[in-house]
Amino acid sequence: MPFAVEITQTGKPDVLRKTSRTTPTPNAGEVLIRNKAGAVNFIDTIIRCGEMPEGMMPDLPHVPGVEGAGVVEALGEGVQGFSVGDRVAWMGPIGAGGYGTHSVIAAPYVTRLADAVDFETAAAIPVNGMTAYHMLVNLGGATAGNSVLVHAAAGGVGTMALHIAKHLGMTVIASTSTNKAGYAKEQGADYVIDYRTEDVTQRVMEITEGCGVDLTLNPISGETLKSDLDVLAPLGTAVLFGFLAGPPAGSFAEDLAKHFQKSVSVRVSDIYTYFGNRPDQFNADMATVFDLLETGVLRPQVATLSIDQAAEAHRRLEAGETTGKLVLSID
Repeated sequence: MPFAVEITQTGKPDVLRKTSRTTPTPNAGEVLIRNKAGAVNFIDTIIRCGEMPEGMMPDLPHVPGVEGAGVVEALGEGVQGFSVGDRVAWMGPIGAGGYGTHSVIAAPYVTRLADAVDFETAAAIPVNGMTAYHMLVNLGGATAGNSVLVHAAAGGVGTMALHIAKHLGMTVIASTSTNKAGYAKEQGADYVIDYRTEDVTQRVMEITEGCGVDLTLNPISGETLKSDLDVLAPLGTAVLFGFLAGPPAGSFAEDLAKHFQKSVSVRVSDIYTYFGNRPDQFNADMATVFDLLETGVLRPQVATLSIDQAAEAHRRLEAGETTGKLVLSID
């Protein structure tokens, strides 16, 4: 019997409810996927709490989950490159229903999955892997010999960024908390800075012998953008992809203008901008990211819970008790 875990009302994790569903039918250009695993993301908890920005909150009941992996069950008209029974991974918009047995996903956002890759591992890749790859390669121009400062390096995106940056031949500096420093080192960081006990700006400049870094990846914002600008090398780029500490503080006059002669740039990255506006390029990059998974470059740290433990998964994520990625097994 098809089912899904729904948010029927906003509140604490215990508002999540498992309910029966009908199997959807794919329209032209879409793929119906029988999910075997779905990943848990902060956006799921934000929706559950009712804290989405004005105008962005989906209607309730809502099935969370914007990425997953499973088996192709049906194809809409015009879909090529897939067959019923294919193992696939996917990324979708809000409302894609990854916490359920079935999702209907537009074909450009589905990629074939190697037999050697299990569904739980595959479900952990699309959002984090694509976010990290897009920021490093498309926005940051990452090349061998460049350097990158990765904030929140022990998180899901941070882990993928460490793997990809090292694969590209970059020098990687990770910023994380004391208890996660060893983890960041294990994932490939050349240097680890404990932001709780060390001055990040000072340490970066010491590590780079005063040159600064070519790229920063920053989900924190708040006051940290100022320090990122301070540690950028000439022609460097700061990429913001989150606001864990609130909107960026400062002003153009006081901060960007201060570094005018370094010709630095600030980019803002929302992976769904790329998702919605460049589907063909997104599809090609997604295939590349899953090649990196198959060849062992990407080594996601996955903790798997049953779909019946979705509330516990939300609790752990909000409590900061995880490293890597939480995935729900739907089989």
